Amino acid sequence: MVMDRKERYILGRRTTWISLLGNIFLSIFKLATGFLGSSAAMIADGVHSLSDVISTVVIMVSLKVSSKPADEEHPYGHGKAEAIGAKLVALMLMGAGIFLGWEGIGKIVAGEISVPGKIALWGVITSLVIKEALFRYVYKVGKKISSKALITDAWHHRSDAFSSLAALIGIGGALLGWTFMDPLAAVVVAIFILRVGWELISRAVDELMDSVPDLDLQDRLADRVREREGVLGVEDLRLRTNGPYFFVDLRLIVNKGLSAYDAHEISARVKQIILEEDDRIQDVLIHVDPAEIKEENSFYE
Repeated sequence: MVMDRKERYILGRRTTWISLLGNIFLSIFKLATGFLGSSAAMIADGVHSLSDVISTVVIMVSLKVSSKPADEEHPYGHGKAEAIGAKLVALMLMGAGIFLGWEGIGKIVAGEISVPGKIALWGVITSLVIKEALFRYVYKVGKKISSKALITDAWHHRSDAFSSLAALIGIGGALLGWTFMDPLAAVVVAIFILRVGWELISRAVDELMDSVPDLDLQDRLADRVREREGVLGVEDLRLRTNGPYFFVDLRLIVNKGLSAYDAHEISARVKQIILEEDDRIQDVLIHVDPAEIKEENSFYE
């Protein structure tokens, strides 16, 4: 069930503040232990957390904008601000991945490899636990308020947790004598970050391009409408997303002998059926056509 805008914004804002403070602490903590422990993998992980700080700020702004109600200039509301925010986060994630990978490869090629200290090992274990906890919390809230931006931020936490895991393996291996594993872990972290960033940016682009958010729901809506008395057919039913909400457009075919009033009554009942089918549906636009237009107009064929 989709909560009201004010409650949704308050919960989203509180979650992003927790996420932001957690990332600020972790970025400082990781960079400090990385430099003190001379670990390329830990420093790379710290840079990743620093990118999380920037991305969380972007999410906070997009949530605030998306909470605004519809106005004259934005009749469908401001929900797509979250998709824009998610896209910016994904771009930052990919930028961080390229940077970390380049640095790791450079160290391996140049042979600038040093054995990390044990402080880096304990630092990465602490980071791994905190990051996984942040992922679970932010993801749960993101699903609860149907926020793609928060869910994106949650996966950002999960990617950081996996990068910490890779750093853990690299630091552990280096401490056991395989020194190349520390910068190699930084490269592995970079590859993972790039992959996650690409997946996230693809999802954000899909929303901005108005791709169908739920094919099963779209088909179910068409079937429900066709079952309604007085409806002869349903054409061009389209479902698109706007933040956590859906908008539906369709053409309704009715008997050509109906009065304008009767056709309007059928349309109103169909709209109510659609709105009751899913709490995420915010509005329905219905164009009513008499049956003879359907028969003569090749657009429907």
